[in-house]
Order: sequence, then structure tokens, then C-alpha cells
Amino acid sequence: MTLATTKRSEIIRRFLLSGIKTKNSNVILDATEAFGISRQAVHAHLSALIKQGYLVAVGNTKGRTYQLGVNRSESGIFSLKDLQESDVYYRDFGSIFADLPRELESICHYGFTEMLNNAIDHSLGVTVVIGVERSAEKIAITIMDDGEGIFNHIARLKNLRDPRESILELSKGKLTTDPDNHTGQGIFFTSRAFDEFFIVSGDLAFSHLEVYEDDFLLHREKNQKGTKIYMEIFLNTDRVLKSIFDEYTGNEDQDYAFNKTVVPVKLALYEGERLVSRSQAKRILNRVDQFETVLLNFKGVDMIGQAFADEVFRVFAKRNPQIFIDAIHQNADVEKMIKAAKAGE
Repeated sequence: MTLATTKRSEIIRRFLLSGIKTKNSNVILDATEAFGISRQAVHAHLSALIKQGYLVAVGNTKGRTYQLGVNRSESGIFSLKDLQESDVYYRDFGSIFADLPRELESICHYGFTEMLNNAIDHSLGVTVVIGVERSAEKIAITIMDDGEGIFNHIARLKNLRDPRESILELSKGKLTTDPDNHTGQGIFFTSRAFDEFFIVSGDLAFSHLEVYEDDFLLHREKNQKGTKIYMEIFLNTDRVLKSIFDEYTGNEDQDYAFNKTVVPVKLALYEGERLVSRSQAKRILNRVDQFETVLLNFKGVDMIGQAFADEVFRVFAKRNPQIFIDAIHQNADVEKMIKAAKAGE
């Protein structure tokens, strides 16, 4: 099969899928007229789509109808100007998310609209490319804008010395460059709602992998223009969006505020650094006064210095008695330093 034939087949099959999504009962006839092919040729394309899992045939040959199968995909390029994220979700990608379990669809809707809204309101870009793939096992969403790049954008507006600090700040939550219009919760909760979550921009990437319950800072050789977000969730997930919110928010007496954070301390380790100084501790503690409960996750951190431990667990704790701050997933060496710092109170 030549490249031209392959491309033509793809166009024909997208035409057929589009007609079936919109419940066009004349889609076969329309395809014969639009592409100048026989009904037999159209049925061959329909058979191929059934084999690939994109369609399901219902009924006998004479009265056969077609429905969307387990495999579904949509993509498009959109101008960011005056774009409405919910319109895009329902109008352009609604067929992907149709018939999902309610809780799963809620997660997809939340992640899709929150991340697209970020591109619309913050990217300073012109266009966004969106792609969604659904299989029998999972749904994958990609949103890629051509703007400034999220890590550089945050570093510039928050006066951070290094774009890598943007990743640490994002992982804490409540980070927004537009506090009048945004709470800064979208990325934090989306990253924890999906099984895999990646933000790629420039030569850096931030990821949260639910299987490890962990965040990662990655360095890349390729330079990603703008910001690319990738989210993936398995269809058999039992995750509930409200439960994710509840894990990090207060009770009724606390107005259900987003008042708890888990800080992945290892994101402050750059190129073989060790956490030994008070300045590194202050980097970790930046903005945590916005929360009532702060858990410092020391997973992946081999050791900390005396000054670092003292700044966090004695100096900060003494200055901020209203904040509960503690360590989790620390090894024996880190635990010793923490205990020594607390003993100096």
C-alpha cells in the first residue's frame, strides 16, 4: 500500500467515523459520493474500522448499523483566543468520553478542562493542539500549546532563580500567577487524579506517577516549545475525584479549604546536590505557610545536613506553631537529623 493510498484511507475512515458519531444514517452513501468509491469499498473501510476496534456492527447485513467501538481517537488544532474549555470538551471530544462510568468521566472532564484553561489563560500562546486516545484499557489526553512555557512563566512571574524551582512549587499546590482569577489547585489535583501525569516544557519535565505515589523532575535533551501536558488513566480505576479533594482539604469547620500538602523534598535536589544548607530549607518551605498541615516526603533523599534540619524542624516550626509540619518516608539517617533538630527546641 502506497503512502498516498494510506493517507486517502485514513481520510475516508475519519469521514465514516465522523458520520457515525453524529448519527448520520446516510453516511455510506455520502462516502461513495464524497470520495467517488463504490459501496463495496466503503464497506471494506467499515470492516477495517471494526477490526481495529473503532466500530461495532449491530444487526444483520441488510439492517446493519454501526456504533463506536472501544477504540476512539480525536485530535485538533485550536486558536486559544476566546476558546472555551468546556465547549471543546463536549463539542469536539465528547464522543471519546461518552458512556464512561460517572466517576471516571468526572476525572477526565476535570483534568481536560483545567489543563486547557491553563493554556488559555496563562500560556501566552496562539494555538493549542489537543489529542485524546481511548482504548479498552485506558484514556490518554495530550494538550500542547505554543506559549512561553510553564516553568519559565512561573519562574519569571514568581522571581524564582531557576525554572527547576517552578516544578517544586507546582508540586506543593496553591501556585498561581493570577490569584484574582485562579486558586492554583488545578495542576495539583489533576496530577493526583490520573495514573500518569506529565508536564514537559523546555528541557525539563515534571511527572506524577500514581503507581509510585511520587513526583519526579526529569531533564531532557530535546527542547519542548511551549508546554505539553500528558495525562493517562486506566478505565478500571476506582478513583473518585471527591476523595482526592477530601484527602487534602479541611472539614466543615475549616470551610473545606485546601489546607494540606505533601512536599516531595527530592525535587529540590539539583545535579547531585545534598540538602545541607538553610537556603535549601527555605526553598523547601517557600509558601508552605499557606497550609495548615505540611508533610515533607523524604523518599529518595539519602541524607540532610544539620543546618537544613534545624531550619525546618526547629526554626520554622517555632515561628509557625499554627502549622503542623512533619516528615514521611525518611530513612534512618534523615530521621536522626530530624530528631536532633527537634530536640534543640
